[in-house]
Amino acid sequence: MKPLLILLLGAGSLLAQNQPRVTSATLDDSEVRITYGELKRLVAATLPKESAPEAKPKPPVSAALLSSLYRLDSKAGAIIAEMQVESFDAGWHLIPITGTGSGAISVEPKDARIVVNDEHLCLVTDQTGAQTLKLTFPLHSEGLGTVLHLAASPVAALDVPELPENKVLRLQHGSTTKTITQAGTHAFPATGGAVTLILEDTRKAAQSHLAGSIDDAIISAGTYTTQVVRDGSVLTEGAIIVRHDHPAKLVLQLPEAAKLLQCHVNGEPVRPSASDANRIEIPLDDPTTDGAESEVKLSFTATLAALQTAEGELDLALPQTPLFAKQIDWNVQLPATYDLTFTGNVDAITDKATEPGLHLRKSLSRDQQPQARITYRKRTTN
Repeated sequence: MKPLLILLLGAGSLLAQNQPRVTSATLDDSEVRITYGELKRLVAATLPKESAPEAKPKPPVSAALLSSLYRLDSKAGAIIAEMQVESFDAGWHLIPITGTGSGAISVEPKDARIVVNDEHLCLVTDQTGAQTLKLTFPLHSEGLGTVLHLAASPVAALDVPELPENKVLRLQHGSTTKTITQAGTHAFPATGGAVTLILEDTRKAAQSHLAGSIDDAIISAGTYTTQVVRDGSVLTEGAIIVRHDHPAKLVLQLPEAAKLLQCHVNGEPVRPSASDANRIEIPLDDPTTDGAESEVKLSFTATLAALQTAEGELDLALPQTPLFAKQIDWNVQLPATYDLTFTGNVDAITDKATEPGLHLRKSLSRDQQPQARITYRKRTTN
């Protein structure tokens, strides 16, 4: 057995000495066997990685009212508004389409979700893309006027296919009045706001046209009372008498930082249309007779710095209007412990010296804001 083992060991040593050495040249001729899955992974690892696609930028607005076309249908006694809105991204949107001053009597499509929000009728939708709505508003009888509170829209117009016989259409926006005598399409302001449509007898409209530059309305009298308390809170209440022959608008520019509380016309509450610049428009209906008067009552508040104990100054102002005003009286009241003096573009009324406060007057003015700087000093006792 031992001689056999020696012989085997010697043969193994001889084979090891004769086996070729492994080098890079011999590896090039070698065969490697792998699975297809492993080969696929190896090839994928050598390919350049694709960059992630860039995110699509968001639109500057998520949804908007694109156009508003109002059509007058005098035979049906209605105004039909066709509106196009569009949502530019996915999700829920609240799109203002018109003001709440005049409620719609019907809407198409019937499943459109219309809600009231921030004094506007708004479409609530999660549908992406363009949509078309149709709203119908009642057309008031002759003389009363129909007020449309438009939402801002880049394309806005009124289509008048025809007018009733011997009638014209008066179109009022702010202090601007336009008389429409024949069929056609007329632009509305893209900024929106209140627009009044009045069907009027041709003869009455001609009389108004012959009046030329005569004012549609004047303020025959105005009275205001302003109360200021120690913490700086201010309340102003006013009554304005407006003389007018036709439906008109009383346009008032409230003092800066003032907030309107209430407004009544001839004892009936009204909601004036307002703009961002604290400008309000109060509609006055067609009077029953030429030269009739409407009484407008309003109140507004403001907040000033608290009154000083010994003495100080404060600035007060009344609303400004483009209408001609014959006379505006203004009573300013502070706590009774102060003596008051003033400067400004108003005059003192001397025939009311026994009544408390300062009595001021602005006469024969147009588009001017009554203003006064009040100086107050603590009253001394002897």
